[in-house]
Amino acid sequence: MSISKLSEFKKVSLLFLTTLLFIISGCVSHQDGPDSIKEEQNYSITKIQGKPVLQIPEKEATWLTVAGATALYPLYSSAHRQVVEKSRLYDNLLQTRTPDAYDKLINYKADVIFVAQPSDGQKKQAANADIKLTYTPFAREAFVFIVNANNPVGSLSEQQVQDIFSGKITRWSQIGGSDQSIQIWQRPEDSGSQTIMQAVVMKGKKMLPLEKSTEISVMAGVIHKVAAYQNTQNSIGYTFRYYATQMNKNLLKDIKLLAVNGITPSSENIRNGTYPYIVDAYMVTRDKSTPQAKKFVDWFLTPQGQQLVQDVGYVPLYKTLSDIKQ
Repeated sequence: MSISKLSEFKKVSLLFLTTLLFIISGCVSHQDGPDSIKEEQNYSITKIQGKPVLQIPEKEATWLTVAGATALYPLYSSAHRQVVEKSRLYDNLLQTRTPDAYDKLINYKADVIFVAQPSDGQKKQAANADIKLTYTPFAREAFVFIVNANNPVGSLSEQQVQDIFSGKITRWSQIGGSDQSIQIWQRPEDSGSQTIMQAVVMKGKKMLPLEKSTEISVMAGVIHKVAAYQNTQNSIGYTFRYYATQMNKNLLKDIKLLAVNGITPSSENIRNGTYPYIVDAYMVTRDKSTPQAKKFVDWFLTPQGQQLVQDVGYVPLYKTLSDIKQ
């Protein structure tokens, strides 16, 4: 190879390597963004105790399409896969987020969705489509606040929570922590957790405006950001207890669930009603639902269905099989 050709080859090689490094660095930068975490796609099935008293045959499976919030997927997927013959055969078990679940229900692409209470926007969407929705509560859950495990703050009052998320309290030192500014992570409008935050926690008080740099579309992103090694213990976020403690067990060592008014979000404190932020989980159907959807909803209220609720990790609203045996 001549010297001139060798020189040209080196130039092309250098350009290729430079381009490759640029692409790689760009990918890393994107992955490290606040909204880059992906939800897990598969969760283990929790077995129903005893033979399921509800069995929906394959020929009726297409009349029971279910969807729901991320945090409720392990529950409704466990039920669907065991009571519906050849579940997933027709893509009628959907892993969605709250806004998408409501959209599918209103547009006849789902028959039952498992979610928290609707936002004003979702109520309006149903009304505009002339769809009447039926809400059936079936489980109880805690809405929790998470901080880095090394944050010295272990409890907040309800007033302090409101003051943090309205911008009145901006530094941890104002509430017994270190002298650092408070980094808030929020969820988008119409997400289940943002709806609960506005309705149950803030109770009409205005929250800090959503900022693109700190708004995270997937719930896992909030936990990852609070747990991050680079975190200087200044972050705070919100989620559901089950999602933090069961669906993200690998991060439990790096985060801490705050007590509110000195009360921890334990199963016992959810059951006895002492934890301040307790929310119901709902099965939502259209007013004129399919017979299969109605059967599925009714089954979840039976002792066997409520036992599955408890075995998955939620607090049931009604008697379980264990209650009957006692």
